[in-house]
Amino acid sequence: MINNINELEWKQKQLWEGCILAAIAHAIMVAHYPELSNEHSWDGINYSVQDSSGTRGTITFDSKYCVAAFRNDNSDRITTSNFSEAHKYFQGASYEILKLAEDEALQYLLENVNGRTIPAITTAFWGKNNNLFTNDIYDEMIDNGGFLLERQVMDLDAAIEAWKEYYDMSEQQCDLLKSVYERKVNNPNGVLTLSTEEISLIESDDEEGLNESRVSFEEIGIQWEQ
Repeated sequence: MINNINELEWKQKQLWEGCILAAIAHAIMVAHYPELSNEHSWDGINYSVQDSSGTRGTITFDSKYCVAAFRNDNSDRITTSNFSEAHKYFQGASYEILKLAEDEALQYLLENVNGRTIPAITTAFWGKNNNLFTNDIYDEMIDNGGFLLERQVMDLDAAIEAWKEYYDMSEQQCDLLKSVYERKVNNPNGVLTLSTEEISLIESDDEEGLNESRVSFEEIGIQWEQ
């Protein structure tokens, strides 16, 4: 692990918008794939993402900073002594950022290690003033969990196309994705409501899937019209 502070090309605002887009795409398509309900979730200011192959991460977005931590269970770092020392991945970050990580993002990455419940991660980064920083070199950050953000850091058009391909979305579902996304990023703290017509564009009648969809939308402040 490199203990220098390296600046990422990504920007915090771009990342937040990409995570919102990912969550909306997920909320639409989990109605068709309820088995994927664990892949994306929001809990207050925390966005969590995981695959089904042993990698997970959480990003905390607050009004001034963001912090992100990841654990890749397939990483060589799992076997190193640094595995249990999450603070080492935030060397050089301010006290405020480290406290935010400890209070928020790292709480989603707790493991029982030798009888102690501790945050166990394999990489991290943090943000301040729209810029993002990591102690890792870029490729190692990606390999150790950052790859989960592949689509979240694309530009908007490329990301929409990537989610369309990932979920095999119809044109109507893509139109819904774009419409809801624009409303959400333009009114991030407001409660939005999907109309009955918009809900029909999800194109599912699967009860379990629609329930997962409703829950996922509610996590980002989007309600369904009754």
